[in-house]
Amino acid sequence: MVSAYTEQEELEKLAAWWKEYGNSVIAGILLGVALLAGVRYWTHYQEERREGAAALYEQMLQDLRQHKAEAARGSGAKLLGDYAATPYAGLAALMLARQSIEAGDRPAARAHLQWALEHAADPAIVHAARLRLARMLVDAGELDAAAALANVKETAGFEAEYQELRGDLLAKQGKRAEARAAYAAALKDLPSGSPYRPVLAAKLDDLGAEPAP
Repeated sequence: MVSAYTEQEELEKLAAWWKEYGNSVIAGILLGVALLAGVRYWTHYQEERREGAAALYEQMLQDLRQHKAEAARGSGAKLLGDYAATPYAGLAALMLARQSIEAGDRPAARAHLQWALEHAADPAIVHAARLRLARMLVDAGELDAAAALANVKETAGFEAEYQELRGDLLAKQGKRAEARAAYAAALKDLPSGSPYRPVLAAKLDDLGAEPAP
């Protein structure tokens, strides 16, 4: 059984401790509550942003399906401007680039692809933008710029596409043997059932047979 003296002593110690540290404890509790509220607010805010971006991207796709080019461009521009941190902005940039190519506006297409390359959050979108922009540069004869884009170490999931791009570059430079090797590597990386295999095979055929040693 605890004596009254001991209880009183403990109460006095507790009172002294609270007097010294109580304000810090309260401040810590209040800070913890504020941080929790802040995290919840930020999570809710981010979710609202994602939902808003998704709705705007869906509207853009609907406008494109209905051939409302101007409305689609407006939705895409809003995604790039107001929702740049969401994955939908990168997708919108790719769609805007394709729309610009179809309209014959290649400078605008390049600008949209460059935006996706620099700002997209999804690595797959970055790779898609890099490859499309590099192909445009090859077509324009800007081989050094295209080669710089093709020179990337991390190509997970896009090995065949990068090998094909290198093959295109080498073929343009007249390096037929190296181009042939790049196309062959691209074919090797493609799944056996890929519908794109005939395209690569045709590029190999265009280079002619490998010369005898």
